[in-house]
Amino acid sequence: NIIYKAISNMSLFSEYIEKIEKWDRKTFLSLYKSDFSIRTKQFAKVFSFFGSLFFWGLVWIIWFIYGYITKDYDLLVLFTGAFDQSIIIHIVVRYGLVRRNRPFIKLEKDGVKDHDDFIKIPYLMSESEEKSFPSGHVTFFLLFGIVFAFYFNSWILFWIVLALDVIMAFSRLILGVHFPSDVIFGFIFAFVYAFLYLGWTY
Repeated sequence: NIIYKAISNMSLFSEYIEKIEKWDRKTFLSLYKSDFSIRTKQFAKVFSFFGSLFFWGLVWIIWFIYGYITKDYDLLVLFTGAFDQSIIIHIVVRYGLVRRNRPFIKLEKDGVKDHDDFIKIPYLMSESEEKSFPSGHVTFFLLFGIVFAFYFNSWILFWIVLALDVIMAFSRLILGVHFPSDVIFGFIFAFVYAFLYLGWTY
């Protein structure tokens, strides 16, 4: 009886995953092939840079210099700790547990291409760049925004970052590198990481 229930639950779970996959594919293709997507691809490429690790690396260097000059390292420690803890969880989920291929790999026959070429360093590109769940750009853009809003105690900053992260999510869909569920869970994981760090570890 227990084994039967377990099999039934697994079957039900598989059906939900299949429904999500179908919705993901349909929703993604309708946006990706829309006139709006075609017109905004260049903007999406540029805006996407602000969610990359290259950009956040520059921000980290700025806060390091700021800390060195002012001898106030609080924000640097907050920023670094949030990243270090969250990236470990992110890597385990994305590359260890889920390992979901990007749309331009899964939907190549539908004409989907990788347009995320604002910054490409060939020797850094590997199989890990082919995985998409959850969206790192969406997750860490919002996470760091929450960290800054927490540090400056500003709800206005939080809402601004959240609005910009919605634009980031659409940018990643337009560039063919994420499915809708990837970016939706990007928001969810950002809040989870923020809760784990600011509400517990910090």
